Amino acid sequence: MKKILIIIFIMIFSFNSAKAVEEIRLETDKNNLNYLSDVYYGKVENANPILKLFSEKGLQFENSPINSVKASFLYSGELTFLKTEGEGLSTKHDFGVIEPAITTKLNDNKTEIEFSYNLTRNIKNHPNGFTRRISTIYVSHNITENQKILFGQGSRLPTNFNGSLSTMQQEFVIKSQLGRTLGDARSVGIRNIANYKYLEYDIGLYDSTRYMMDFGRGLDFTGYLMFKPFADFNEKIGKVRLGTSYNLGEYNNNYSQYSFFLGYDYNKIHLRSEYANADGYNTRVCLRDKSDGFYTTLAYDITPKITILGRYDYLNPNKNISHDTSQEFTVGITYKLLKNLKLMLNIVRRNYSNKEDSNMILFATRFII
Repeated sequence: MKKILIIIFIMIFSFNSAKAVEEIRLETDKNNLNYLSDVYYGKVENANPILKLFSEKGLQFENSPINSVKASFLYSGELTFLKTEGEGLSTKHDFGVIEPAITTKLNDNKTEIEFSYNLTRNIKNHPNGFTRRISTIYVSHNITENQKILFGQGSRLPTNFNGSLSTMQQEFVIKSQLGRTLGDARSVGIRNIANYKYLEYDIGLYDSTRYMMDFGRGLDFTGYLMFKPFADFNEKIGKVRLGTSYNLGEYNNNYSQYSFFLGYDYNKIHLRSEYANADGYNTRVCLRDKSDGFYTTLAYDITPKITILGRYDYLNPNKNISHDTSQEFTVGITYKLLKNLKLMLNIVRRNYSNKEDSNMILFATRFII
C-alpha cells in the first residue's frame, strides 16, 4: 500500500511540474518579439488592451461613436561633435523629440481627432510651457477619398517642402538651411489637403502666431501645390514631382515667401532640389529680412535598408548684409534597422563668409511605435 501511495504521489507531482513548465513556456512566448509583432498586426484576439492601444489599428470599439483609439510614441535622439576652426571640440547630446500621441477615429470612418505633445520642445521667449510643446491638436474630416478638411494645429505648414517634413521623413539628421530657417513652423488654422494622381495640394488659412505663442496679431495664408505630370509612366521613367508654395501673412510685420521644388525617384536613385525666396518670414520668430536659399540632395539605396546621401546647401539669411552667406556640404548614411527604426550618421562641412568655418559629425536614432 505504501508503495502504491508513493507511485501516485510521484505521478501527481510530475504532472503538476509538467503543467507548470508548460505555463512558463507559454508565458515566455507571450513576451517575445514574435508575440508583440502578432499583437501589433492584429493577429492576437485576446491581447492586453494596453498592447492593442499601440497596435497598427489601435484599440477597437463596437457599438460606440468611437471606432478606434491608437497611441504612438516618437523618439529622436542626436549626438553632435562640433569642431570650429581655431577652437576645441565640443560634444552635445540632444533628446530632440520625445513625443507621445493619441489618435481617435470616429465610427463614420471619416473623422479623426489627434493630439501629440513633444516633451522636449523649447522655444525661446514662449510665454507658456504647456502650449509650446503641443505638436498637433486637430479634427480632420474626409470629404472624399482624396480630400479632407483639417481644423486645428496639424503638421508643419508647407511654406517650403523641406521645412514641412516630419522628423521621421527627414533624409538627414538636420533639415536644410532654408528648411529650418524659412520653414519648420506650426500654427492653428483650417486647411484643405488633397492627393490625386496628378496633383497634391495643401491650402490653408491660419492665425499667424506660431506654436500658440499668442493669437490675434494677424492672418497667414499658406498654399502648396505638387504636380506629378508623368504619373502614368512612373515605372518606365521614374517618379517626377514639381512643387511650388506661397506664404503670405502679418505678425507685427508683413512677410511673404515662395519656393520651387523638384523631386525625382527612379529605382534606387533619389533626387531632391529646392529654391526658396523670402521677403520677411515667420517661423519661431518673425523677421523682416529678405532671404533666399537653395539645396540639392542625391541619395542611393545600396540595399533596401542602407542608403548613402549627399547634399549641397546654400543660404543667404539677410540680403541687406554683404558677405553673410553660409554653405553646408553633407554626406551621410542611413540604416533602416526596422520599418519604423533608423540610425543615421552625417558628416557636415560648414563654410561661412563672415565667421569661422566648422565641421560636424552627427549621430541620430529615430523610431516610432
